[in-house]
Amino acid sequence: MLDFSLSVLALKLYYSYMELLRAKEIAYACGGKLYGEDRTFLGFCTDSREIKEGEVFVALRGSKYDGHNFIHHAFSKGAVGVITCREVNIPKGKFAVLVEDTFLALRKIAEYKRKHFKGKVIGVVGSAGKTTTKEMIAFLLSKKGKVCKTPKNYNSQVGVPLSVANFEEDCHFWVVEMGASQKGDVKSLVELVKPQVRVITAIGEEHLETFGCLDDVIAGNGEVFEGMSQEDWAVIPQYVRHCYQLRKVITFGEGGDIQAKDISLTEEKLSFSVEGVKIELSVPSLALMENALCTLGVLKAIGYDWREMSSHMAEFKPVEQRFNLIKKEGLLIIDDTYNANPPSVRKALESLSMFQGYKIALLGDMLELGASSQNYHQQIGQLCAKLNIDECLFYGDEMLFAYQECLRYNKNCYHSLLKEEVIKYLKSKLRERTVLLIKGSRGMRMEEFLQWLTA
Repeated sequence: MLDFSLSVLALKLYYSYMELLRAKEIAYACGGKLYGEDRTFLGFCTDSREIKEGEVFVALRGSKYDGHNFIHHAFSKGAVGVITCREVNIPKGKFAVLVEDTFLALRKIAEYKRKHFKGKVIGVVGSAGKTTTKEMIAFLLSKKGKVCKTPKNYNSQVGVPLSVANFEEDCHFWVVEMGASQKGDVKSLVELVKPQVRVITAIGEEHLETFGCLDDVIAGNGEVFEGMSQEDWAVIPQYVRHCYQLRKVITFGEGGDIQAKDISLTEEKLSFSVEGVKIELSVPSLALMENALCTLGVLKAIGYDWREMSSHMAEFKPVEQRFNLIKKEGLLIIDDTYNANPPSVRKALESLSMFQGYKIALLGDMLELGASSQNYHQQIGQLCAKLNIDECLFYGDEMLFAYQECLRYNKNCYHSLLKEEVIKYLKSKLRERTVLLIKGSRGMRMEEFLQWLTA
């Protein structure tokens, strides 16, 4: 007699196989022509260096590279098929789908997948905290069912369609992060994703070189609400409630439907209460608290009892380079090096000011702020001077304006354009029970400071 557990495994494998897409189906979905063998495959990839056995390589044309030049490499690494604008030599047992535009083909495949998905879709946009909020929403919803989420920060015009094309249709939830650097970006993505719960994590100064001004940031992120049905929900910060005309909305933050009280921060955790329910986070970050409030709003919009699920918040682990705590020889380092803009820097500084010990902020330039860059860096300098922070170190051309403003208030501060000089000065200031925040824009490579300190 066949072992029962093996029978169950065989059935699972069988149904998993049956759910796989076939080459003919994606050719139909994207309006392409199939050449070679009509076979199943495991998913899509746009980078030949990362292709896995059984995947389909989508040969995209970029500003620097043309994916068509790497089709042979993709096949050699295990790709079973390609989506291409050019005729190619097809290895035995594999296939090619010939299309006019590979990017549009990928998007059409994602639209096909979305059309057939029967679960709930949550779309996340905002000026800060998108990735962490997306991860937290997915983590909490995983307690209720199967979840697919955009990997890493795949929130671009390519990353979102690629993610959706790879999502499994037997999930209960899709959680999709959508990024924007200019007006129209979110509109394009939300037309594809069609979320039933539409989230703005935060609104603030971001990508002003391409957005233009804060009003355009508000409008650009507000594109997430285009095409809402009567059943769809919005979850937004209370401070932007007046900016959007919404029928079904849950607000979070001070004065909102979901707001934090009794906030307490230590080196180990942050705790607060919502409607009398105590919630703990394993990371002492005020920004993470805002992400948590937003997540509770999403749970409420879907119809779950957030009070029942809130205890799981303590189990959530932060995303890499986003307020990660590192202890080394009496030094507590806050690694917040992933990126920076004015709203995220403000939250990080406010969090740092609540720690015990000798507090040092090491800040790098906030990039892509356009003509307003000097003003926003001066504002950060003023905030550094006013908060309960002992020493402020500034690195980069734009942070000179923050330094000058901070110095005007007679704050202990230092500025340099050279990382080696900043490190030398920093090491002279370290003492027992020092808490060091490191934060700056991605282009400033602030993680190099961390590497020097932890080597």
